[in-house]
Amino acid sequence: MDDEILLRFLAIGVIDVGGDDTKLEKLRATVADLCGALKAAPSKASSFTMVAADPAVDATDPTIQEAMSALKKNWTTVANTFSATPITVIRAMLLDAVVQCSRQDDSIAVAFVNSARNTLPHLESGNEQPIWEDAVAEIEVKVDARAESEWATPEMISINPLSYKSPSEIAVTAKKWSADRETLTTAIKGATSPTVGSWPNQYFPHNYPEQWAAEFASRLSTILGDTIEEAVTEARIGPIDLGTPLTTLAKAVSTHVENALAGFSGATAGLQRRTNLLWWKEALYSTSARVSYRDLPIFSAAALMALDLIKQVPTYSPASVAAFLSEAILQLPAVAKIENETVLVLVADALNSTALAPLRDAAAQLVPAAEGRGPLLSVIGHTNEAASLDAATLRRLCGVGAEVVFSPPAWGAWLYRELQAARATGESNTKHSRRNKG
Repeated sequence: MDDEILLRFLAIGVIDVGGDDTKLEKLRATVADLCGALKAAPSKASSFTMVAADPAVDATDPTIQEAMSALKKNWTTVANTFSATPITVIRAMLLDAVVQCSRQDDSIAVAFVNSARNTLPHLESGNEQPIWEDAVAEIEVKVDARAESEWATPEMISINPLSYKSPSEIAVTAKKWSADRETLTTAIKGATSPTVGSWPNQYFPHNYPEQWAAEFASRLSTILGDTIEEAVTEARIGPIDLGTPLTTLAKAVSTHVENALAGFSGATAGLQRRTNLLWWKEALYSTSARVSYRDLPIFSAAALMALDLIKQVPTYSPASVAAFLSEAILQLPAVAKIENETVLVLVADALNSTALAPLRDAAAQLVPAAEGRGPLLSVIGHTNEAASLDAATLRRLCGVGAEVVFSPPAWGAWLYRELQAARATGESNTKHSRRNKG
């Protein structure tokens, strides 16, 4: 698709600047400002998308008002050009801003794609439809590419070689020693002669050969033993400390094993995730409500299945996960016999049902209270009385007509996409806040 959404709206005649490039530049400057606001608060991505998609959005909507303020800052005489709030122009700028940000920020891309997938089928986009289709397709390809890296299981796992630098050679030295030959000669002579040295052999070999031989052997053994022991003592090698090199080697091996296990775990995470999802689909058990989905009303079960599924998949997941959820919901008993239900009834049930308390808690944590156009979760998580919710309020806050009906799989898929979008931009908001504090 063309890089700039504004030019495509100009091409179909939805925006008319009368051939005045300066007006186009004012619109572009406003889009840049809206991009800055969206990057500062990624949670606005869903609202930007939902407002941009709805030709019937009210001029008093906070998102419209925010965009109008940005437009007036860049185009001070805009009120002289348009007799009323230029909703179509603002919607084009919002779409341009959210698409540009989606190209740069994956979390905004997730929110845009999921919000658009929910909203567009229920609105009349007319000749804008090709622009929306191309924009959603482009960003969805980007999201799926990111998801593939987190879900993929490689055929082979590469582990880096052991990183270890062997220590320098250990020098082993011994003291030099030499025998005192003169002393040794004198001692040996004394062992053989009855007259030499201070400790002569008292026997003469020709008079007492046996006694002499025994005495000689005894004395020579002592002389040689003492000499050898002295040599060994003097040449003894001191203890060598191998503690440091062995400790370094142990740490290197430990780090290598940890990296190998981490690499294996990361490489097989996608396979493990798929295995867990198949187990969940077959068990049909809600970890949030701690009850079998079969024991719940069909639409309540579908809503809880969306919540439980979002807890099992990462923020960046392929579009096929919503289809997987729909197939899982179709396994519920008698689901094919259930008639479609209006969105107003379904939202009221989400507000009243005891079983859906986990969904209300999650919605309250993920999205703020509704002030203008936003997801159904903003109503589900922050509306105290279902009786206070009427068709007009639902249409104003969520852009969905009260007459819109859902099947159980469609209801579960809608809530799953809203949860996915809210979680993605919520995580991005948290990271942005931490960077600002740092």
